[in-house]
Amino acid sequence: MSGQSNTPKSDSENFLLGIPVEVVVELGRKTMLIREVASLKQGEVINLDQPVDALLDVRVGDKLLARGELVMVEGKVGLRITEMPGRGNE
Repeated sequence: MSGQSNTPKSDSENFLLGIPVEVVVELGRKTMLIREVASLKQGEVINLDQPVDALLDVRVGDKLLARGELVMVEGKVGLRITEMPGRGNE
């Protein structure tokens, strides 16, 4: 993989790289009133402004890590990374 160094990592770097983080793939966001959320029923559709073919954001905390497109992998949903903002698009 390009961009990786062949130098050995310190114990503290190895420790940090082993910490689990929650990665969120964001389909879209919508602001709703509490009464609208409270009145949602099974089968209702929440319309999002995001086009169907738009790239999805991959976030760790509030930081945008990458963008990608939905793919199917062995019958399950996956995400192909297509952009890595700030790291160059390789």
